[in-house]
Amino acid sequence: MRKPLLLALALLGASSLLRAQIDVDQVLNIGRNAIYFKDYIVSMGYFNQVIGLRPWMAEPYLYRSIAKISLDDYAGASADASLALERNPLLSRAYLIRGIAHLASKDYPAATKDFRQGLSLSPADQGMHHNLTLALLEEKKYQEADSAAYQMLRFAPKSREAYRFLAQSALERQDTLLAQQRLGQLLELDSAYSPAYLLRAQIAAARQDYSSSIRDLDYVIGRGSASASLYVNRAIMRYHQNDLRGAMEDYSEALRLSPSERAALNNRALLRMQVGEYSLAITDWDKLLQLEPKNHIARYNRALLLERVGRLRAALSDLNEVLRVYPIFSEGFVARAALRQRLGDTKGATQDQLHVFDLSNNARYRKQATQQAKTNSKPSKTRSETDEAIEKYGLLVETKPETGAERPSYSSQLRGRVQDVEQQLQPKQDVHLSYFTEVDKDGNQSRVFYSSLLDQLNSRLRQRDRRAPRILLEERSLQLGEKQIQALHADIRQLSELGEDQAELYLRRGIDYALLQDLDQAILDFTRALSIDPKLSIAYLARAAASVRRSQALQSRQAEPSTSTEQQLIRSAATVGGQPITVPSAPRRPSALLEHPPLLDLNQLLQLAPGFAYGYYNRANLYLRSGEQTRALEDYNKAIELSASFAEAYFNRGLLYYAQGKVAEGTRDLSRAGELGLYEAYSIIKRMNQ
Repeated sequence: MRKPLLLALALLGASSLLRAQIDVDQVLNIGRNAIYFKDYIVSMGYFNQVIGLRPWMAEPYLYRSIAKISLDDYAGASADASLALERNPLLSRAYLIRGIAHLASKDYPAATKDFRQGLSLSPADQGMHHNLTLALLEEKKYQEADSAAYQMLRFAPKSREAYRFLAQSALERQDTLLAQQRLGQLLELDSAYSPAYLLRAQIAAARQDYSSSIRDLDYVIGRGSASASLYVNRAIMRYHQNDLRGAMEDYSEALRLSPSERAALNNRALLRMQVGEYSLAITDWDKLLQLEPKNHIARYNRALLLERVGRLRAALSDLNEVLRVYPIFSEGFVARAALRQRLGDTKGATQDQLHVFDLSNNARYRKQATQQAKTNSKPSKTRSETDEAIEKYGLLVETKPETGAERPSYSSQLRGRVQDVEQQLQPKQDVHLSYFTEVDKDGNQSRVFYSSLLDQLNSRLRQRDRRAPRILLEERSLQLGEKQIQALHADIRQLSELGEDQAELYLRRGIDYALLQDLDQAILDFTRALSIDPKLSIAYLARAAASVRRSQALQSRQAEPSTSTEQQLIRSAATVGGQPITVPSAPRRPSALLEHPPLLDLNQLLQLAPGFAYGYYNRANLYLRSGEQTRALEDYNKAIELSASFAEAYFNRGLLYYAQGKVAEGTRDLSRAGELGLYEAYSIIKRMNQ
């Protein structure tokens, strides 16, 4: 006999919120949960609901602007921040968001204006000071930038960012002596601060002291936070020292991190040409030309190689395209004449030779060639990214040095005490339930964990409903897109309409809600599933994970700074025609159902499924966060005993060993994690063993 499903709970969920019953604070909190867990598209759906119901509120526009700026929608973020300020002109964070949007769009005067306005409301806001200084540096207003950096130091005397900005300002003014002095102050403050080493590497490179530059870049890369551009920077230093193999290794690593890194493709291809790896060089030119079909320097280099390996017709096609764009590139016509001669096209070869002769007798061409010769007479092994002179086809591209200056973004790290933010080694996250896997730009799927326990559950679900999505175990959280969100809403509607009071259906719907960041509703559904079937062990894992995430999101909200004026205006009732507007709201969800300590849930899970390695792993992470290192180590040991290829468990246990000063044990575990596919472990090993 079918029993009515708890449709009232579903109506309170993300898929079917009624306008007259919506709990605005609850929906705002769900949206903020989604922002915290980087589900920005999900979050905007919740903020849109609140805006549709209470368009006079400033908060949903503010948070929607944060979501948009996190998605690089700078115009949309700016517009939403302006709408928030129309409703609350004293909302300082809206000035911060709009300023960052202007900064990212390179509208520096508008950015500085917003940051100054924000500081007039929140004078101690370090995020505002940080971004104001950055904007002034970008605008090349160095004196004002120095003044802004000193203001940062007034409110935070140990701000590393302030000293970094001061050093950067001096360096951009070509005052290397002052830059070095300020870097010295910065390194006295924090001898492990990577951006200081990056700036020092830049100064050394400018002096052609490549050994010192490489040494500082080695330090930063060894700390495990290297970007593709950082490897490109070190590669060019190695090239200047004639370390071609070392440079090629760095370009390969840069391309592993960022397969579309243009400078790395160009330079590795040139180096491969030099060492005789012609087929590999052609492959690099092919990739670069797929990314940049109008890159005629790459096309000319590929033509030379294609001729060398005997692909004459393909080489001729490339040369024809290049010489169509560069009709006075005499070296290219000489190359095509020789190629045509090899192909038996004597007439074409003669035409090219005559064209070269005509060019040599052309006064305008001779003048240009003389000027080009003077330029080329200055010894140079590289060209800049913007230099597209075809005559420099054989020079490596030298990119702008990495300075550690971050891309403009809104982050909790920039809202408060910037000086307290450390670049920490982050343990891997808890394993959780999902329906989706992430595929990166190379087509590689994110890691999915196998469990016989979950496999049996999926088999039961498929027997009941062949369309049921397969439940997966993952560590990384996928940022949902529109298709995934629609699929989750559709699944919630379908499950709610079934009207069946079955534990596994509540589990499925709970996973839907958890992925949509409606963590309260997810916990309620997991609880309902366990009340029906207390032996549904996987539901304890799901509820524990949702409870941990809910706690993390709540802590992040409590840490958000807000002036008393902001809070007063945000919470004040709006009026239309002098009458306050009120909207009926549903009662708060029963808090008693939400209080399920994750430790108790994980203990219950492991009583029911003592061979479930992922339960021990999640419990170890819980112990680690609470500082109980001994218990955490015991559970990591047990997880590895049950699953010898559990890379994340090795990774986290290795970090724990390092924290305890056991370098040999930590290195052994991270080496094993690297073998199992967590390649970032190797850079941590290098950093910890220096």
